[in-house]
Amino acid sequence: MRAFRLAAVFDVVDPITGPAFTDDHPVIEDERELSWLLDYLDAGVPILTTPTLMDDVVEPARGAVVPLNFRTDGEWIWTDTVNYYLEEYGLAPEPELLAHLRGRAGFSWQPDQETVQQAVAFVMSPPEDEDDEPVWRTG
Repeated sequence: MRAFRLAAVFDVVDPITGPAFTDDHPVIEDERELSWLLDYLDAGVPILTTPTLMDDVVEPARGAVVPLNFRTDGEWIWTDTVNYYLEEYGLAPEPELLAHLRGRAGFSWQPDQETVQQAVAFVMSPPEDEDDEPVWRTG
């Protein structure tokens, strides 16, 4: 199976309070870069879609508005959570994903069907250590 990178969204995940961004989380301030980053992320091929939404951790009063769909470009897999926090607050994707995106600027891409199927299998695969528990659960 192809090796994919799964993008992290949050800086910390506390078992009691849940996920959060640190105060020094990088912000994308350049509007042109922000625009093409969002275009790239939004163009990712959907590999797992869900109507489930999670609460906005930056502004909890917004409630459950953050999408959880999974997308890929054939190398990385990310959730629309990355897109949401980038679009709403300018919060940058994790550094390695951001470097990947910047390296792909101006290149067109479209993963083939086999790669998309492998990405689905990657997302749906259970963790290798079956004793692993989620760090945080909703509700």
